[in-house]
Amino acid sequence: MPPEIHFFVGKGGVGKSTVSALTALHFARSGFNTLLVSMDPAHNQRDLFEADLCENPQTVVKSLAVMEVDADSWVARYLRETREQLRKSYLYQSAFNLQAHFKVLQYSPGLEEYALLMAFESILRRWGNKDVIVFDMAPTALSLRFFSLPGITLVWLEELLKLRNLICQKKEIISTIRLGNRKLERDRIKARLETLMDRQVRLRNCFTAHRTHVQLVMNVDRLSYSEALRIRKFLADISILVDHVVINRLKPDDSIAAITEEFDSRIVSVLPMAGGELVGLPALQNYLTRFRHLFADKMAVCQSINPCVPS
Repeated sequence: MPPEIHFFVGKGGVGKSTVSALTALHFARSGFNTLLVSMDPAHNQRDLFEADLCENPQTVVKSLAVMEVDADSWVARYLRETREQLRKSYLYQSAFNLQAHFKVLQYSPGLEEYALLMAFESILRRWGNKDVIVFDMAPTALSLRFFSLPGITLVWLEELLKLRNLICQKKEIISTIRLGNRKLERDRIKARLETLMDRQVRLRNCFTAHRTHVQLVMNVDRLSYSEALRIRKFLADISILVDHVVINRLKPDDSIAAITEEFDSRIVSVLPMAGGELVGLPALQNYLTRFRHLFADKMAVCQSINPCVPS
């Protein structure tokens, strides 16, 4: 069975990193083989666990490993792969010094979220044997672009495929392959576009699969609440539902009536303000011991099937 996936999203500063760390610890304590992934360029997990983290998962406690995504390295990898693909597709244009134009790729918009998407695919392929993978996401703007990228890319690829089909019809740019007495006609660029489309469909389906859960973290202040509403609407517009809301750093005199009225109270949980700094494994474990019932009630692992691991 593929891993259960938990994305933690929310306004910067509401405590996504802390809540995702506590949740990952809860899953590990419950006996699930868990991986916690920092997708936030700020990488707060290294401070929370007081560990020197990297892209190789580091075991911090039994059944829990933590890793950081190096977005810059994934951007570099994407640029290398794109250059190689262009060389293969356009060898006949080498006389026009195509290499001189490759450098413009590094300034393309959307590279950061595409790099995160590539890293996400790689994590599912390499660590798909985990029971649970928890993603500590970047602040709102980057996270929402990350979630919307497969759908946007599909629209773009569909239009490119239409254009390529038209070119093939008008100019008959096809390659003929003989297999015995049969002839197969295949255009390399069209085949590449179809492969890319299949990839984006798998990613989009992964975000909406039964074993994928989006956890929205917020505080009780007005700015956090307003941004939480915008996040929920944006995700709903791309068919991704928020299935759990965590009100973090709740104080005894805070009112959550408006939040539970807006969000279904059955999916809302609260985490009280800690008495001190939640930094270091002992502090995190102590907080989890005190409030473990809050995690057990609202963050239990589902047993549904999620066919989202890329092939």
